[in-house]
Amino acid sequence: MAETIKRTKDGPAAGPANPYRPQRLAVATADGELIDACFGKTEKFLIFELSDRPGATAGYEQTETRPGPGPCRDGEHDQALLERTADLLSDCGLVLAGKIGPGAMKVLENRGIIGLPVRLELAEALKRLAAKK
Repeated sequence: MAETIKRTKDGPAAGPANPYRPQRLAVATADGELIDACFGKTEKFLIFELSDRPGATAGYEQTETRPGPGPCRDGEHDQALLERTADLLSDCGLVLAGKIGPGAMKVLENRGIIGLPVRLELAEALKRLAAKK
């Protein structure tokens, strides 16, 4: 099995990891089918964990839904709310969103989280992540 990111309360644990096959990831989505929502405007994040359970979609299983506090409004962002949003996702190794602005990317990066802007069907993204070794 491929190595995965091992997370601690304070960020990634030491040791080798494959950042493209994280233990836990967050997805910004409007409808649960497409990765299409902007990180700063999404109403919810779907949280997925790497899973070997039968029936898990492409090796990942949705474990919860978290609110998206929406720190961005009309091209501006509330820095404190942006920080709280990143804290909300601090146990995830990867965040997928339709769009992630440079300020949000920096805040995520400071917490050891990879932000990846993609516009893709959710099932296809999970399939691609599961295939990474």
